[in-house]
Amino acid sequence: METIQIAAFLGAALSVGIASITCGIGVGYIASAASYGIMRQPDSHDKLFRAMFIGQAVTETGGIFSLVIALLLMFGGFDVVEGGWFRFSALLSAGIAVGIGSLGPVTGAGYAGGQACHAISRMPRQSNSILGYMLIGQALAQTSSIFALLVSLLLLYSTPLQDSIPNLSAGHILLRSVAYLGAGLAIGIGTIGPGAGIGNVAGKGCRMVGKFPGQKSHIMRTMFLGAAVSQSTAIYALVVSFLLIFSVK
Repeated sequence: METIQIAAFLGAALSVGIASITCGIGVGYIASAASYGIMRQPDSHDKLFRAMFIGQAVTETGGIFSLVIALLLMFGGFDVVEGGWFRFSALLSAGIAVGIGSLGPVTGAGYAGGQACHAISRMPRQSNSILGYMLIGQALAQTSSIFALLVSLLLLYSTPLQDSIPNLSAGHILLRSVAYLGAGLAIGIGTIGPGAGIGNVAGKGCRMVGKFPGQKSHIMRTMFLGAAVSQSTAIYALVVSFLLIFSVK
């Protein structure tokens, strides 16, 4: 019982602790860009404040996911003694998945928000268009963190109790426990690059709309195409995580 509680508490700590790293950096980057923009365009204070507030709220998405999983790990009643090493590895992996899985998406969303503030300070009349691009780009970047959240929830609610399966050998217990840990690591690490990459695409897109508003349609098309290709590796990681959770018998 205590061993499973240790896994739940470690998972909760890893979930919130790791996610907080880039959440703080991303949100701070948006605020610094908005402050610079207000100094540059004092008359656009309201537009920049709105972009900063919305951008920071979306950037916090990964951190909120991590907080939800941490609370579930601590108070969700998953620490039953019948869970055995299956439950131990699943709880720890759930925290790792959503914690590491928020690093890239939050970084990307923060970068997109900051670049949007820079673009608004350059071209305040295009603030609505830039804000729209920022929201779309941040949503695309945060898709990877939703993948991580999904895998974490599956690890919490879909993994069997070890004592419910009869005649398990020590090798089988070890194999399945490692598979659950691998699922969390696969989706966590697998979302870092796509999340950050899509945020980079979105941020540059916002900045270019501020410089060349007449090219908005071309910029949007390129942003969608680039984001879709960047997201592909996160989908690969999601598929592998599913296989590790459900295919190892």
